[in-house]
Formats: sequence, C-alpha cells, structure tokens
Amino acid sequence: MTRPGLSLDVMNTQNSNRQKRNLSLWSAAGVVVCGMVGAGIFTTTGLHAAELGSRWAVMLVWAVGGLLALCGTLTYIELAALWPEAGGSYIFVRNIYGPMSGFVVGLSVAIVGIMGSMAVVGLTLGSYFQKLVPSIPPGTVATVAVLVATLVHCFGLRESNVVNQLGAIFKIVLLTGLVCWGFSVDATATTPPTSVSEESTGLSYSVFGSAMATVAFAYLGWDNPTYIAGEIRNTKSSLKWGMTLGLLAVSALYLLVNWVFLRAAAPHEMIHPDGSPVVDIGRFAADRLFGKTVGGTFNIMILLVLFSSLSVTAMVGARVFYSMGSKGELPGALTTLNRRGSPVIALTVQCAGVLLLIWFTSLKDLLESVGVILTVISGATVLGVILLRIRRPDLPRPFKVPLYPVPPVIYLLLTVWMAWSVFRSNPTSIILTLGTIGVTLAIWFGFSRRHSRPPSSGNTAA
Repeated sequence: MTRPGLSLDVMNTQNSNRQKRNLSLWSAAGVVVCGMVGAGIFTTTGLHAAELGSRWAVMLVWAVGGLLALCGTLTYIELAALWPEAGGSYIFVRNIYGPMSGFVVGLSVAIVGIMGSMAVVGLTLGSYFQKLVPSIPPGTVATVAVLVATLVHCFGLRESNVVNQLGAIFKIVLLTGLVCWGFSVDATATTPPTSVSEESTGLSYSVFGSAMATVAFAYLGWDNPTYIAGEIRNTKSSLKWGMTLGLLAVSALYLLVNWVFLRAAAPHEMIHPDGSPVVDIGRFAADRLFGKTVGGTFNIMILLVLFSSLSVTAMVGARVFYSMGSKGELPGALTTLNRRGSPVIALTVQCAGVLLLIWFTSLKDLLESVGVILTVISGATVLGVILLRIRRPDLPRPFKVPLYPVPPVIYLLLTVWMAWSVFRSNPTSIILTLGTIGVTLAIWFGFSRRHSRPPSSGNTAA
C-alpha cells in the first residue's frame, strides 16, 4: 500500500507492480484501431438504417458517435495522465469515488464490458463464418476463436503486440481499400418509393438515441490504452497522441465506409424480404457493389478483422483482472505473470467467462447489456473529472482537457440521452444493469471489502 503523501510519480512507479513499460505511442494507437474496428462497423448501419429512414440521419448518427468518442478520449487522457497504471475506468473510479465504486465498475467492465464484448465479436465472427460454411454453428466458431486469441496472449506481451499492430494495419488497409473501390464504381442504391421517401420519413429523438447507443458500441475501444497504461512508455505523450490519432483515423474511415454502404443500398433497401434488418451489412454492400465473388472474398477479410478485435480485447480485459487482483479485491493469483510477462491466470479466467457467455446468452442480449453498462460506467468516469477539478484543484495534471468543461459536459449529456432511449425502448436492459450492479455489490461485501487496499488519500477526490 502506498503511503499518503508520496508524489504521483512515486505512486505510479509502485502501482505498476511487475509489469514492464514495453509499449510505444504506435502500440497505443494500434490498440485503439484494433479495439474499435470490429463487429460494430460491419453490423450497426444495417440494424438501424431503415429505422432512421434517411441517408442524412445515418451519417449524422455516426458523426455524433465520433464526437462522443472524442470527448470521452480527451477526458480519459487527463485521468490516465494522473494515474498511468493498468486498469482504465476501474482505477479512475476507484481513486475518485472509493474502493467500493471502483470494484463495482471494475468487475462490471470485466464481466459485461470486456467478456461481453469478446462474446459479441466471437458470435459475429461465427455468423460471418457460417456464410462460408453453413454446417458449422456460430457458437463453435466463436469458441475456437476465443481459445486461439487467449493462447496468443499467453505467449507474451511482445508477441501479442505484434499481432495487434498487424491487425491494426490490416484493418486500415481493408477499410481504405473498401472506401477507394466503393467510390470508384457506380452506385447501386435506388431512389426510395414515395411511401418511404426520405423527405417524408419522421425521426424521433428516442429512435436516434437508440441508434446512437449501438453506434457507441461500434466506437468502443477508444479507451483501450488506459487499461494497459502501466505497460506504455512515455505514458503522457503516448496516450495523448496514440489515443487521439487512433480515434480520428477510425472516425474518418467510419464516415467514409458508411457513405459507401449508402451508395450500395438506400436505407429502405437494408431490410430482408421477411422484414428483418440486414445485419451483415459489410458483405451485403460488397455483393451489390462488386459482385458475389468479391463479396465472398470481403467476407473472409472481415473474419480477420473480427479476430484481430477479439485479440486486442482479450489483452485489455486480462489487465482489469490483474489490476483488481493487485489491489486485493480479487484473488492474488490473478496477478501471476509467466516468464514472458503475461497474466496467464487472468487470461484463463477471462476465457472461461467468455465461453459461458457464448453458450448461454444471445447476441442481442449481449449487445444491449454491453452498450448500456459501459455507457453508465463511462459517464460516471467522465463525471469524475469534473469532481476532481472541484475537489482537488491542487493535483498536478500533466494533461488537461482542452476547452474544459465542454467535452465532459457534451459526453455526459449524450450518454444520459442514450441510456434513457435504450431503457425506454427495452426495459430488459434496466434489469440486466441493476442485476450486474447487484452481483458485484454482493461479491464486494462478501469478500472483497475485507481484502481491498485503499487508494492513497493524497490522490483521491475525497
């Protein structure tokens, strides 16, 4: 336990435990790109386009999603500069609100946020794979993919980092190629009939807010470097530029890719004859623009993209368990590192949890739960920046949010709107959110409270 009164630099050195700072600025950017570009961009537009009703609404929801992510990124950088150690939102909330709040956030992120996201990506990967081999169930493919991703990260940080950086490069090349080729061919989208004309289609605030929640899931990953901050060199500079550059690159590609999707099909065409939305929008658009053969090849590339996302999420998630174990709130065995520096037990526990979610939950339930819970958690974390500015203006801040308080206020307003929209349309999400909080509180009072090490009083908001 760190003694009160120690400097931030000393505290940060101690809190890094046995992890080595081997990752660079480009590693941080690669983690952002790998974490963000995954299932969301290849599913979200198809899910909501017809409901949104117009091209401008589709593009607007993605633009607002990018703004939301940028505001969150700038806010998280300020917190990560204060506490550059593994754990992300868990560490931030713990130091601002106290150990109990930190535990609830950390375990919620680990169980629902990280494991849930891995299960979503795995099942999406399985669905795309089934287009190639219909006889293999998505759950089977997802299981194999999760096991392989976990094994990769057991080999060590350097090896897994190489995989993630290669994945980031591949994703950028794939999306850039899709954009360039998509704009070079003739558009196949048709003019909507009078009955569904874009000019006459109404758009409610709740519909837009619900779509925003799903788009926010597609942008998830902008905060990934904060979960491995304890392993990043030159933390302040690398986080600032790595997170910002990674986010801006992906946001620009997202907008361009969505315009390609809209050149392939108008919103009213992104519906199957049975009335269900076109979930596999990536392959759907490729089939229409480039033909069935190219569409099949593009499907294979999407599989590689999804596995890369699965890989980086596995790396990030294990660090949450590691960090909570180092604070005494989960068994200390989770901090065990192999000779290559990988938290193997944390990775194994995480893998087991993901497999349970894959086999005993549905993709729809996972998407809703992950989106809502992470929205609430990020909102509480961003609010913490404002509280710290009020309660502890004396803290040395290596990085300050530009144009404060505009970014955190925008983030809070948009997250409240999204959460309200989702809760209004799907009460099940409320039950799942409250249920998750209830389980984490039960574990806290049953075990973790007795073993938790309090944060340094000199570095909290209290």
